[in-house]
Amino acid sequence: MAPAKEHVVVLGAGVVGLSTAIRLLQAGYAVDIVARDHPGDELTVAFTSPWAAAHHVSVATGADMRLHVFDARTFKVMSDMIRNENDVPMFFTPQLEYREQPRATGAEDELSQLSLMSRYHPDFRWLEPHELPEGIQHGASFTAILIDTPHYLPWLVQRFTELGGRLHRCGTLNSLRDALAVHPSLLNVQLLVNCTGLGAKALVPDDKVFPTRGQLVIVCAPWVKKGVTRLGPNGVYDYVIPRPKSGTVVLGGCAERNSWDPKPRPELARRIKERCLAMMPELLPPEKRAGTIDDLDVVGDAVGLRPTREGGVRLEVDYTAIPGVPVVHNYGHGGYGYQSSWGSAEAAVELVEEALSSAKSKL
Repeated sequence: MAPAKEHVVVLGAGVVGLSTAIRLLQAGYAVDIVARDHPGDELTVAFTSPWAAAHHVSVATGADMRLHVFDARTFKVMSDMIRNENDVPMFFTPQLEYREQPRATGAEDELSQLSLMSRYHPDFRWLEPHELPEGIQHGASFTAILIDTPHYLPWLVQRFTELGGRLHRCGTLNSLRDALAVHPSLLNVQLLVNCTGLGAKALVPDDKVFPTRGQLVIVCAPWVKKGVTRLGPNGVYDYVIPRPKSGTVVLGGCAERNSWDPKPRPELARRIKERCLAMMPELLPPEKRAGTIDDLDVVGDAVGLRPTREGGVRLEVDYTAIPGVPVVHNYGHGGYGYQSSWGSAEAAVELVEEALSSAKSKL
């Protein structure tokens, strides 16, 4: 067996950290993950990944073609996983996208969110006028991917350990360098990959990082098999995302910048239920289709803080954060960590290769 390449530590065990660590192992590196929060822990608002709905519906536009590349690559990887991994908790599903504003024209339309998705989503088609509900100006249907996050994160952990990775728990760290003192085997690592999400705000520190608060209502409706999203002006949006493995459906949403509020608000939960039920009456069982939100089988309410960053994902090498140890930053994914996870992970591995190659050339 060929000897392992250099030893790398990944800081953070959310979807971005786990995906990056797996790709590093597959590239031949020895990899340890250091994280305060692990998949399977009791849910806390500080650990974003377990709260996600989540589905692969890209939010990329022409304003961030790098994100489009990451998302398209991740869709390909996830599609292959669904086809080739019998136990992966992801599923193909029909998706409807509704827009309250008119469709753009010309070059602006070619680089719109939906047009970019049309380049790689199977079965993509623009909706005909007679298919548009009242108040909707345009929309599309296509095949998307549902990611059953409560099961997908442990699946990634299992894959990571099967490939030889080791997972360590830490307390709250005061610096990136503190991660290397969590276990004696980490003292001489060659590089650290920082996938701390919202934690990067204080840990790096990075003033460009901020929370975007999302609130969810989770209902039991195992008969719902398709996803629906409706976007309106001024950032108002609603979504219905099934979780086939558990039979629950996630309703949302909101995107409140710079809000750290961890508690669900009853008035917002009511608005989410009203708008989602109006958009998809079949959230109610057949015998209650004429009912109201009080007839929804609500499992619970939840709040998650998306790790957003001004300027988008930070993917770059930092030679100053830890003297003598290069740091590759891979954080700031906001609400699109899952759908960009494999694309950004592979980009991070390329940066690791470059940083370690540069370090060798200076010896």
